Amino acid sequence: MTIRVLAVADSDSYLKWACATLDRIGAPEDEGLARSAVLVRTPIIPTTNQIAAAVAGSSVVRPPVLSLRELKEHVRETRPDVVLVAATGPVAEMVARIVVRADPANRPALVTGLPGMALPATPRGTAWRRWCDAFIVHSRREIAAYRDAFAAQEAQPRIVLGHLPFLERLTAIPSRPTERVVFAAQAKVPEGRDDRVRLLDGLARLSTEGFEVIVKLRARKGERQTHNELHPYDELWDAEHERLGHRSDAVRFVDGPMAEWLQPGTALVTVSSTAALESLALHLPTALVDDFGVDATLLNEPFAGSGCMVSLADTGRAFRENGPVPDPEWLDENYLHATESELPGIVAELAALRASGDLTPLPDVEPWSARRHAKVVAQSILPASVYGAILATGRPVKRALDKVTGTPT
Repeated sequence: MTIRVLAVADSDSYLKWACATLDRIGAPEDEGLARSAVLVRTPIIPTTNQIAAAVAGSSVVRPPVLSLRELKEHVRETRPDVVLVAATGPVAEMVARIVVRADPANRPALVTGLPGMALPATPRGTAWRRWCDAFIVHSRREIAAYRDAFAAQEAQPRIVLGHLPFLERLTAIPSRPTERVVFAAQAKVPEGRDDRVRLLDGLARLSTEGFEVIVKLRARKGERQTHNELHPYDELWDAEHERLGHRSDAVRFVDGPMAEWLQPGTALVTVSSTAALESLALHLPTALVDDFGVDATLLNEPFAGSGCMVSLADTGRAFRENGPVPDPEWLDENYLHATESELPGIVAELAALRASGDLTPLPDVEPWSARRHAKVVAQSILPASVYGAILATGRPVKRALDKVTGTPT
């Protein structure tokens, strides 16, 4: 029996995770698997360049972009056994509703997860995904956290332990003295303008210590991301480097795959990006700056106890000494564990249940927030000008949407 697995993504980071996860379900030459991916049209759909970067190195060539109505027809025509819903919370719920309604009598199994470090397990995150048959986690610490979080939503999906896909293919690279420092930027961490300027100032000071300093951007100006970025680093640098007393070329800004920059002689700095895990897997010097604190809002709590948290001012010294040195127990308890992935087995099991008609009944996926659901649907099916006009009237989006077009999900 061929197992048909369809991934549905909505943004650059989720598309990258979806493509890599598809490839980790089985060997590329496995004839018992038929894998495909699509993008659902939303306001955060990636650009052509972002799509190319996301699918690089995967078996996915170029995923088509589908409207909600086209997605429903695609599910009906292709009849996937398992759908990997790789999308932000409200969009994930919307996709689940479409998939279930496409074939209520013989629905596909629904698998979902988050594309990086997923702690803390938030009530909102699990509420948007309480419909899933299986939820993928990537560390031992996440297993109990998500089991409890879903239980609070009166849901009991299978919690599936796997590996962050981009880590599985990595092996240690030759050690060399650090010559280049790469900063892995994030859209929302830290979020404030002053904090981001402080970071740029500290990074530029590393260039005076003899390091080449690279800021690896998530996106260029005009490109949408999973999360909106209020103060892009390259724009802040253009506006502030003279006032800070730095040469314009003290920091260089690049985009594209992170793997291109994690090479011998490189060290990585970030606040909480999953790029730190990629760097650790390669045995490169890796620093998590703690200048802004350690808490859930900064998404860096999972790194507490890692041995890699230092102040930005101390990173130069640490890198010259070939540090920081990560704690082995932390690595195994978290995202660099050596446990064999449970995902291939669970996908096969869910596909068999679907084939036999024994999947748990899931007649519908009620919106966790009807208001938020209507907003997401409206943004996905209406031109931006029409959606903006609805907002300008002050009329509730759900009522206006029902009147204008009807909710197709």
